[in-house]
Amino acid sequence: MKKLFLLLIFFAATAAAQVFDEPIDSTEHYAFRLYAQSARVPYTILNEDKEKIDSLIYALIVWTDTLQLALVTDAEITSTPHYVLKISNYATGIDTFTTTLTADTVTLAVDTLEVGLDVFFVTAYGTSITANDVFAVSILAPNKIIVTRPSSGTSGLIYHWRWIRRY
Repeated sequence: MKKLFLLLIFFAATAAAQVFDEPIDSTEHYAFRLYAQSARVPYTILNEDKEKIDSLIYALIVWTDTLQLALVTDAEITSTPHYVLKISNYATGIDTFTTTLTADTVTLAVDTLEVGLDVFFVTAYGTSITANDVFAVSILAPNKIIVTRPSSGTSGLIYHWRWIRRY
C-alpha cells in the first residue's frame, strides 16, 4: 500500500509539473503563438518559433538582390559584430571625367540592364561645380551606362553614381 501511495504522489507531482499554458492568440502573418505574461511555455515551442523566425529572415536576405544590397558584418554597432543590410559596392561608385570630355562610361556587374527597370542617379562631386555640369545617363549596352555632359563643364569633374533596379 505504501508503494502504491508513493507512486501516486510521484505521478501527481510529475503531472502537476507538466502543466503548460495555452496560447492566448497568434500573430497575423505567420501564426506564431502568443502567450500571456508569466505563461508557462515548454522550451520546445519557444525554440520552434525562433527557428521559424530565423528561416523567414534568412529567406528574405537570400532573396535580396545582392547586386543592390549586401549583408555585411559591422563591428561599429557594438563590440559584438552584427549583420547589417547595406548598399552593395556594385550598385554605387565614383568616376571622373577626363579633362573636359563630354562622355564617360561605367561598366556594371550585370548583363541585364533594361530601360524602364534600371534607374541611375548621377551627382557632381567637388567644390568647383558650375551650372554647366549637367548630366544625362543612357544605357549603352547590357552592362554599361554612358554619362554625358556639355564640353563647357568642369575639367576633371568627379561624379557619384547610384544604380537602382525596379522589380
